[in-house]
Amino acid sequence: MDIKAFLRSIPLSKGLSEDHLKKLAESARDRVYRSGQIIISEKDEIQGFFVLMRGKVKMFKRSIDGKEQILYLLRQGEMFGMCAAFSDSVFPANAMALEETVMLFLPGETIDSLAQDDPRILYNIIFDLSCMLKDSMALVESLSLKEIPQRLATFLLISCSRNESNSRDVLNLPVSQRELAKMIGTSPETLSRTLKMMSVQGIISVEGRTITTLDKDALDDLARN
Repeated sequence: MDIKAFLRSIPLSKGLSEDHLKKLAESARDRVYRSGQIIISEKDEIQGFFVLMRGKVKMFKRSIDGKEQILYLLRQGEMFGMCAAFSDSVFPANAMALEETVMLFLPGETIDSLAQDDPRILYNIIFDLSCMLKDSMALVESLSLKEIPQRLATFLLISCSRNESNSRDVLNLPVSQRELAKMIGTSPETLSRTLKMMSVQGIISVEGRTITTLDKDALDDLARN
Protein backbone atom coordinates (compact mmCIF):
# COMPACT_ATOMS: atom_id res chain seq x y z
CA MET A 1 0.00 0.00 0.00
CA ASP A 2 1.31 3.46 -0.94
CA ILE A 3 2.06 5.24 2.34
CA LYS A 4 1.29 8.74 1.09
CA ALA A 5 -2.02 7.66 -0.45
CA PHE A 6 -2.95 5.86 2.76
CA LEU A 7 -2.13 8.88 4.92
CA ARG A 8 -4.21 11.10 2.65
CA SER A 9 -7.22 8.81 3.22
CA ILE A 10 -7.28 8.91 7.03
CA PRO A 11 -8.50 11.59 9.49
CA LEU A 12 -4.98 12.25 10.80
CA SER A 13 -4.03 14.12 7.62
CA LYS A 14 -7.27 16.02 7.05
CA GLY A 15 -6.51 19.55 5.86
CA LEU A 16 -2.74 19.09 5.61
CA SER A 17 -0.89 20.60 2.65
CA GLU A 18 0.82 18.38 0.10
CA ASP A 19 4.22 19.44 1.47
CA HIS A 20 3.29 18.46 5.00
CA LEU A 21 1.72 15.21 3.81
CA LYS A 22 4.93 14.40 1.91
CA LYS A 23 7.04 15.11 5.00
CA LEU A 24 4.81 12.85 7.10
CA ALA A 25 4.97 10.05 4.53
CA GLU A 26 8.76 10.26 4.19
CA SER A 27 9.24 9.85 7.95
CA ALA A 28 6.77 6.96 8.27
CA ARG A 29 7.84 3.32 8.38
CA ASP A 30 5.57 0.37 7.69
CA ARG A 31 5.97 -2.72 9.85
CA VAL A 32 4.44 -6.16 9.33
CA TYR A 33 3.30 -8.33 12.26
CA ARG A 34 2.15 -11.93 12.18
CA SER A 35 -1.00 -13.14 13.89
CA GLY A 36 -0.50 -13.30 17.65
CA GLN A 37 2.59 -11.08 17.62
CA ILE A 38 2.85 -8.34 20.23
CA ILE A 39 3.21 -4.91 18.61
CA ILE A 40 3.88 -3.11 21.86
CA SER A 41 3.73 -4.16 25.51
CA GLU A 42 2.61 -2.13 28.48
CA LYS A 43 5.48 -0.25 30.09
CA ASP A 44 7.36 -0.07 26.77
CA GLU A 45 8.84 3.30 25.97
CA ILE A 46 8.14 4.53 22.44
CA GLN A 47 9.13 7.65 20.54
CA GLY A 48 6.22 7.75 18.14
CA PHE A 49 2.85 6.21 17.50
CA PHE A 50 1.22 3.61 15.31
CA VAL A 51 -1.54 3.74 12.70
CA LEU A 52 -3.32 0.57 11.56
CA MET A 53 -2.92 0.21 7.78
CA ARG A 54 -4.25 -3.33 7.33
CA GLY A 55 -5.30 -6.19 9.58
CA LYS A 56 -6.76 -6.43 13.07
CA VAL A 57 -5.31 -5.26 16.38
CA LYS A 58 -6.57 -5.58 19.94
CA MET A 59 -5.56 -3.42 22.88
CA PHE A 60 -5.64 -5.32 26.15
CA LYS A 61 -4.51 -5.58 29.76
CA ARG A 62 -3.57 -8.79 31.54
CA SER A 63 -3.87 -9.38 35.28
CA ILE A 64 -1.25 -11.09 37.46
CA ASP A 65 -3.23 -14.34 37.30
CA GLY A 66 -3.30 -14.19 33.48
CA LYS A 67 -6.87 -12.99 32.99
CA GLU A 68 -7.15 -10.84 29.89
CA GLN A 69 -9.41 -7.84 29.34
CA ILE A 70 -9.69 -6.45 25.82
CA LEU A 71 -9.92 -2.66 25.92
CA TYR A 72 -10.32 -1.75 22.27
CA LEU A 73 -10.36 -3.18 18.76
CA LEU A 74 -8.66 -0.90 16.26
CA ARG A 75 -10.12 -0.06 12.86
CA GLN A 76 -8.09 0.80 9.79
CA GLY A 77 -6.70 4.32 10.09
CA GLU A 78 -6.96 4.49 13.90
CA MET A 79 -3.93 5.30 16.03
CA PHE A 80 -2.42 4.35 19.35
CA GLY A 81 0.67 5.23 21.35
CA MET A 82 0.14 8.99 21.49
CA CYS A 83 0.10 9.11 25.29
CA ALA A 84 3.62 7.67 25.41
CA ALA A 85 4.97 9.42 22.32
CA PHE A 86 4.23 12.91 23.62
CA SER A 87 5.33 12.41 27.21
CA ASP A 88 7.89 10.63 29.34
CA SER A 89 5.37 7.98 30.36
CA VAL A 90 5.38 4.37 29.22
CA PHE A 91 2.65 2.71 27.19
CA PRO A 92 -0.26 1.71 29.49
CA ALA A 93 -1.52 -1.42 27.66
CA ASN A 94 -0.60 -4.17 25.21
CA ALA A 95 -1.30 -4.26 21.48
CA MET A 96 -1.43 -7.56 19.58
CA ALA A 97 -2.04 -8.42 15.93
CA LEU A 98 -5.01 -10.76 15.50
CA GLU A 99 -4.04 -11.61 11.92
CA GLU A 100 -1.24 -10.59 9.58
CA THR A 101 -1.17 -6.85 10.16
CA VAL A 102 0.61 -3.84 8.73
CA MET A 103 1.21 -0.90 11.05
CA LEU A 104 2.58 2.51 10.14
CA PHE A 105 5.00 3.98 12.67
CA LEU A 106 5.12 7.80 12.84
CA PRO A 107 7.96 9.41 14.84
CA GLY A 108 6.74 11.79 17.52
CA GLU A 109 9.36 14.38 16.51
CA THR A 110 7.86 14.54 13.00
CA ILE A 111 4.38 15.21 14.36
CA ASP A 112 5.82 17.82 16.71
CA SER A 113 7.64 19.53 13.83
CA LEU A 114 4.55 19.55 11.60
CA ALA A 115 2.42 20.92 14.44
CA GLN A 116 4.67 23.95 14.65
CA ASP A 117 3.69 24.85 11.09
CA ASP A 118 0.13 23.57 11.05
CA PRO A 119 -1.68 22.80 14.34
CA ARG A 120 -4.51 21.11 12.44
CA ILE A 121 -2.67 17.81 12.78
CA LEU A 122 -3.04 18.11 16.55
CA TYR A 123 -6.75 18.81 16.18
CA ASN A 124 -7.02 15.70 14.02
CA ILE A 125 -5.27 13.62 16.68
CA ILE A 126 -7.53 15.03 19.42
CA PHE A 127 -10.63 14.24 17.35
CA ASP A 128 -9.49 10.66 16.77
CA LEU A 129 -8.67 10.21 20.45
CA SER A 130 -12.04 11.65 21.47
CA CYS A 131 -13.91 9.13 19.32
CA MET A 132 -11.89 6.24 20.73
CA LEU A 133 -12.34 7.52 24.29
CA LYS A 134 -16.11 7.78 23.87
CA ASP A 135 -16.37 4.13 22.79
CA SER A 136 -13.95 2.99 25.50
CA MET A 137 -15.85 4.82 28.25
CA ALA A 138 -19.11 3.21 27.14
CA LEU A 139 -17.47 -0.22 27.37
CA VAL A 140 -15.92 0.53 30.76
CA GLU A 141 -19.32 1.67 32.06
CA SER A 142 -20.98 -1.52 30.85
CA LEU A 143 -18.26 -3.70 32.41
CA SER A 144 -18.56 -1.91 35.75
CA LEU A 145 -22.30 -1.50 36.08
CA LYS A 146 -24.11 -3.95 33.82
CA GLU A 147 -24.82 -7.65 33.50
CA ILE A 148 -23.68 -9.76 30.53
CA PRO A 149 -26.72 -9.19 28.24
CA GLN A 150 -26.46 -5.43 28.77
CA ARG A 151 -22.70 -5.53 28.10
CA LEU A 152 -23.23 -7.45 24.87
CA ALA A 153 -25.98 -5.06 23.75
CA THR A 154 -23.70 -2.09 24.43
CA PHE A 155 -20.88 -3.68 22.44
CA LEU A 156 -23.19 -4.38 19.48
CA LEU A 157 -24.54 -0.83 19.44
CA ILE A 158 -21.03 0.68 19.57
CA SER A 159 -19.73 -1.65 16.87
CA CYS A 160 -22.68 -1.05 14.56
CA SER A 161 -22.29 2.72 14.95
CA ARG A 162 -18.67 2.37 13.80
CA ASN A 163 -19.64 0.14 10.87
CA GLU A 164 -18.44 1.69 7.62
CA SER A 165 -20.57 -0.58 5.43
CA ASN A 166 -23.92 0.51 4.02
CA SER A 167 -25.85 -1.37 6.68
CA ARG A 168 -25.67 -0.33 10.32
CA ASP A 169 -27.77 -3.38 11.27
CA VAL A 170 -25.34 -6.08 10.12
CA LEU A 171 -22.11 -6.60 12.05
CA ASN A 172 -19.35 -8.91 10.92
CA LEU A 173 -17.47 -9.58 14.16
CA PRO A 174 -13.82 -8.55 13.78
CA VAL A 175 -12.83 -11.20 16.34
CA SER A 176 -13.86 -14.70 17.36
CA GLN A 177 -16.56 -15.23 19.98
CA ARG A 178 -13.79 -16.28 22.39
CA GLU A 179 -12.11 -12.89 21.94
CA LEU A 180 -15.47 -11.12 22.21
CA ALA A 181 -16.06 -12.88 25.53
CA LYS A 182 -12.78 -11.43 26.81
CA MET A 183 -13.87 -8.00 25.68
CA ILE A 184 -17.14 -7.99 27.61
CA GLY A 185 -15.66 -9.76 30.62
CA THR A 186 -17.32 -13.18 30.51
CA SER A 187 -16.71 -16.78 29.46
CA PRO A 188 -17.29 -18.12 25.93
CA GLU A 189 -20.02 -20.39 27.31
CA THR A 190 -21.92 -17.51 28.91
CA LEU A 191 -21.55 -15.44 25.75
CA SER A 192 -22.95 -18.31 23.67
CA ARG A 193 -25.97 -18.61 25.96
CA THR A 194 -26.55 -14.86 25.85
CA LEU A 195 -26.41 -14.76 22.05
CA LYS A 196 -28.90 -17.63 21.91
CA MET A 197 -31.24 -15.90 24.39
CA MET A 198 -31.19 -12.66 22.38
CA SER A 199 -31.83 -14.64 19.20
CA VAL A 200 -34.82 -16.42 20.74
CA GLN A 201 -36.18 -13.05 21.86
CA GLY A 202 -35.97 -11.80 18.26
CA ILE A 203 -33.49 -9.03 19.06
CA ILE A 204 -30.68 -10.37 16.87
CA SER A 205 -29.87 -13.24 14.55
CA VAL A 206 -26.48 -14.96 14.53
CA GLU A 207 -24.80 -16.74 11.61
CA GLY A 208 -21.18 -17.55 12.43
CA ARG A 209 -19.46 -14.18 12.95
CA THR A 210 -22.33 -12.22 11.39
CA ILE A 211 -24.79 -10.65 13.83
CA THR A 212 -27.85 -8.91 12.44
CA THR A 213 -29.93 -6.54 14.57
CA LEU A 214 -33.61 -7.40 14.13
CA ASP A 215 -35.07 -5.09 16.79
CA LYS A 216 -32.99 -1.93 17.32
CA ASP A 217 -35.37 -0.50 19.95
CA ALA A 218 -35.16 -3.69 22.02
CA LEU A 219 -31.36 -3.65 21.74
CA ASP A 220 -31.30 -0.01 22.91
CA ASP A 221 -33.58 -0.84 25.85
CA LEU A 222 -31.43 -3.80 26.85
CA ALA A 223 -28.23 -1.71 26.77
CA ARG A 224 -29.77 0.98 28.99
CA ASN A 225 -31.18 -1.37 31.65
